[in-house]
Amino acid sequence: MINALILYNQMTNSIRIDHTGLRHYLQLSEAVIMTNDLLQHDAFYEQIAQHPGFDMANVSPETIAMLMHETLIKMHVDLYYALNSVLNIDGYDDPVNPSAIHLNIWKINRDPASICNSMIHACVHAVNAYNWQYSFGHGDISPVGKENTAPYWIGALAQRMVSGEDARLLKFQHDPCKASAQTIKPDFDDIQALSQSIWLTC
Repeated sequence: MINALILYNQMTNSIRIDHTGLRHYLQLSEAVIMTNDLLQHDAFYEQIAQHPGFDMANVSPETIAMLMHETLIKMHVDLYYALNSVLNIDGYDDPVNPSAIHLNIWKINRDPASICNSMIHACVHAVNAYNWQYSFGHGDISPVGKENTAPYWIGALAQRMVSGEDARLLKFQHDPCKASAQTIKPDFDDIQALSQSIWLTC
C-alpha cells in the first residue's frame, strides 16, 4: 500500500468551496470555512484511504482519497427553496453541474458540522463526475442502506472529524424534484422572514 501520509504531504489539495455571497448566513458561512479547513488536512484523506471498502464502488478507498486530493474543483453553494418546506430535504445532486452544492434554504438552520456533511457529500459526487471512468456514488436518491457508500460515509466522517465522534449523524436527504422549473431561488430582500438565527447582520 502506498504511504498516504508521504504522498499527501507532497500535494496541495485542489477542492475548494467558494465563500462569496454567504456572509449573510451564519451557519452556512461557518460550515464553508469548516469544510475548506478539513479539506486541507492529511488526516481526512488518510481516514478515507484506510476504509476497508465502499459499497457500490468499483475503485478502492485509497484511490478515492487520492482523487479527492488531486482533482481540481472549485465548488460553489447554490441555495434554493424546495417546493415543500415541510419535507426533510437537504438538497440535490447535480450530474450536469457537479461543482454546484445545491442546498435547500429551508434546512440551512442547522449545526454547521451537519452542513459540512452535506457539502462533503456533494464534493464526493463532484470528484466522481470529474473522474467518470470510476464509479463511487450511491445509486438512486434513497438514503436507505447507503451508509457505506462513498458520499454518505465520507460525509459522515467529515461531520465526526469537525464536531467529535459523538456527532448526531443525519443522512443527506435528496430532493425528489431536483432542480425543477418550479424551484425558486432565494430572494435576499425577503430573506429576513426566515429564522433570525440564520441571519448575520453586516
